[in-house]
Amino acid sequence: MKRNHSKLWVAIVVLFLIQAGLQARIFPIWARDYAPKQTAPVGLSPDQLLAAVAGFREFLAAILWVRADSFFDSGNYDAVLPMLRLVTWLDPHNLDVYSTGAWHMGYNFTDESQRSDRRFIPMALKFLEEGIQNNPAVWDLYFEMGWMYYHKIQDPVNAAPWMQLANEYPNMIPARRHMLAHTFFKAGRFDDAVDHWTKLLLDAEKGRGKDWESNNLYDVRQNNLEDTILDLLRRYGPNPETQPPIDLGFDATVKVVRPRVLLVEGRLGIPTIGARVTVILRDKGRTLEYSPKALKTFTFEVDSKLTYMQDSLAVREEKFRREIDMSKDPKMYPFKAEEYEVEFIFEPRYASPNIQARIGSDGVGMYDARYLEEVREKPAPIEVPEYAKVSDALRREVENPTRETTYTRVRKVITLTRADILMLGKRGE
Repeated sequence: MKRNHSKLWVAIVVLFLIQAGLQARIFPIWARDYAPKQTAPVGLSPDQLLAAVAGFREFLAAILWVRADSFFDSGNYDAVLPMLRLVTWLDPHNLDVYSTGAWHMGYNFTDESQRSDRRFIPMALKFLEEGIQNNPAVWDLYFEMGWMYYHKIQDPVNAAPWMQLANEYPNMIPARRHMLAHTFFKAGRFDDAVDHWTKLLLDAEKGRGKDWESNNLYDVRQNNLEDTILDLLRRYGPNPETQPPIDLGFDATVKVVRPRVLLVEGRLGIPTIGARVTVILRDKGRTLEYSPKALKTFTFEVDSKLTYMQDSLAVREEKFRREIDMSKDPKMYPFKAEEYEVEFIFEPRYASPNIQARIGSDGVGMYDARYLEEVREKPAPIEVPEYAKVSDALRREVENPTRETTYTRVRKVITLTRADILMLGKRGE
């Protein structure tokens, strides 16, 4: 038995030496063609780096990703960030780590009332950008970037180019292709939405009749194309249901009821259920730049001095009201600035379909004497990776966007001071 153990150890040592030799020969090729562009991983200890360069990179990355998943399950989100950094440095081609990590940063850091800490969203976008740079020849992370803009940021104008890039790849999941049409519609690019549904329907027709899945794909696309055309006719056709415009009579007020606790309320004259008003409190003159370019390099650090709160207020019987308590999360709401803006916004692009049926998805059917404003937008330029498998025409379009879209919304801004919010004068401080 001892002799067998000795042979086993000899074999292990020989295999380790062979692996080390292969690693020495393969590493220069890996560094040239596959290594992530970030040269120094952020937030790693020396012992973690030693483990990383000693070999078995992908193997170690897989083990660490399993460990990170256990942190997700237990809600220990703070422990996940350095783990994500280490895993992606070890294995820059693990798409699941990039997509899950960006979702974690964009959605999982919240206050006591489950409001997202939106200071982490630029970090999520930068993380996805790094993933795209390391994996330019696959569609997945382009789609994830588009989805972050579409769903979390609610910016369909900037979501559309990323969805377009993903749709260039022939192996993209068929159902995911539908999101580009939905994004075009929300961005006010109605002709592009109809055109995309038409192309998808013609493509589905080629496989129609093969099996249940192919038939279902055809039916879904046909129904979406028909619904899109009917919606456009009802809202913008010869006899539009969006006219005459509804007078919203919009207004909003803010009252500080306790230190760091605001009572916000107001009116929005939408005569049906489902409307929501967005409220944002931020340092005066400061906005969050939702762009991968907002950060020069990826970092775990957010601006600890910036206060930025965003919430969504339900409108019932044409009124909205909520008490917003920020007293339990001083790290998320530090209130270091001297002045703050409280911004109330109702925009129709993400309103429910029954509301859009009356006012349109671009607000053509609404009016307000005091707070109506027209917004003009075009997407930010995208630096498409050299090895992305996209057409030259699309590359030029997203790198130098020219198409502008417009929509109408209502918006009111109220200014508060730090003394107001902290009730300093009333407490004798």
